[in-house]
Amino acid sequence: MGFKVDASFLRFLTMGALGVRRVAVELKDRGFEPIELERYCTSNKIWTTKVKRLRLPDLLCIRTGLRIEVRAKSDLKIRMSDAPNNPDRAWDAGLRNEDLVALIACTDGSDGPEPANRAVYFSVRALRESARLSRLGPPKSASEGAERDRTWPAIVPGRPGRVLFVDQDRLVVMMERGSKPPRKQTYKLGDKHAYVAQGDRFAANVTILAGVPESLADVNRHLNNRYNPLADISSESAIDRYAAVKALRFRANLREEGIRILENVLDTEREIRVALEAAGSAAALGSNKGEDRIAAVLWDNGNVVEMSMEAILILTELRTVFAREQLQRAAGDARFLHDERRQAAIWGLGKAGLKSYGDLVRFIGDEDEDAAFHAIAGFGPDTPRSVIEQLVGVLATGDPRAAPAASEALRVIGSPAVLESLVAAANAGGQCVDWVLATIGRLSPEMVRAHLQYTALFDRLKPMLLVARGANWLATEEAATDLAFLLKQKL
Repeated sequence: MGFKVDASFLRFLTMGALGVRRVAVELKDRGFEPIELERYCTSNKIWTTKVKRLRLPDLLCIRTGLRIEVRAKSDLKIRMSDAPNNPDRAWDAGLRNEDLVALIACTDGSDGPEPANRAVYFSVRALRESARLSRLGPPKSASEGAERDRTWPAIVPGRPGRVLFVDQDRLVVMMERGSKPPRKQTYKLGDKHAYVAQGDRFAANVTILAGVPESLADVNRHLNNRYNPLADISSESAIDRYAAVKALRFRANLREEGIRILENVLDTEREIRVALEAAGSAAALGSNKGEDRIAAVLWDNGNVVEMSMEAILILTELRTVFAREQLQRAAGDARFLHDERRQAAIWGLGKAGLKSYGDLVRFIGDEDEDAAFHAIAGFGPDTPRSVIEQLVGVLATGDPRAAPAASEALRVIGSPAVLESLVAAANAGGQCVDWVLATIGRLSPEMVRAHLQYTALFDRLKPMLLVARGANWLATEEAATDLAFLLKQKL
């Protein structure tokens, strides 16, 4: 985790992950069965080890075979990142004509980006056929081959309203909004095609009224398709083969035949990324051969670090006894000391993966701060009481490194069980009761007041609750970050 905190980058990553999640929900509501095809597309966890994956769409429907690339936009446009001089980073790299691009608007809410309730869909074919009418923006960096924004002209309304009239030349709408008077608006279409009809209502900043692609995609027509992953196992396209081996673990009707075919892939597949994904699917279906291949990639020093990292991420998804044993080993092995793979293994034992919270306790005070950070952040609100009691026990030792780490871990968990265990420890007394009291004072003020009001312990805690996170306008994460940044500007 050698990166510096970059709030702007994290915001865009979060926006993208939430956009993919929202589109997946919308597709499920339509009757599709989407899975994450591009690993980590629904997560905003930042890793600096760059895993060179195949260029994949974000989502795959395991029932129909539909693939969807999702783009979340703070300013809704038909826009894709493009590198015209680099085929591997072209806007449509890895996409088939029948694949869809989902564009979804995101706004800034009180808790971060908030995606719209629905996306706008285009087929890749429609975007390719109208690409000659799109425009390339300036390079995003000074490097040769830097990506640029490719934008297809479109009309996105800034106010809600309804369509009054539409023909091939113009679009007439009535703009509406609260206290503002209704206003008629006429758009000349030119090369653009209208995506609405007379009488349609539209929302502000989440609807595309018209654009140069010939039409919006008819998403529901893909529901009639039937996907057979077995047919793509021998495809010439590595992307088709990757999608097929990934889909097999989710197709219960193909389980027995799937294990046999996946194990055969492990003997024949030359693309390591496809083979490793096949190993992950085979292991998920109970194959020892799949487990052996994952372990070989993880521990073989001849393999590139990126693939070893990918093996750890796959283990995080398996959530099996084998996966736990491998992650425990990676987290404790000296070969991975000060290595991001160790951090990933610890992370995988926590809330993002196996939820084996008891395995995290020994790492919270680790000398490697990045490992300790991942252990602390790996706890979730569902941490069982037995593990909470372990952390309270660490807290009670007063160890100058372990005690503050345990306090932070308990604050991260933040459940009623944490408060109950801490109150019991405070009432029992002991040499390090100050750490216990300090940790109670870091929990949700509302929860502490509801649980302890009118008790003697509450009187001792009241001053701390005035400055606990969320207790006042300065005790928020955003305010603390902004103020700390400002205070550094002192020269």
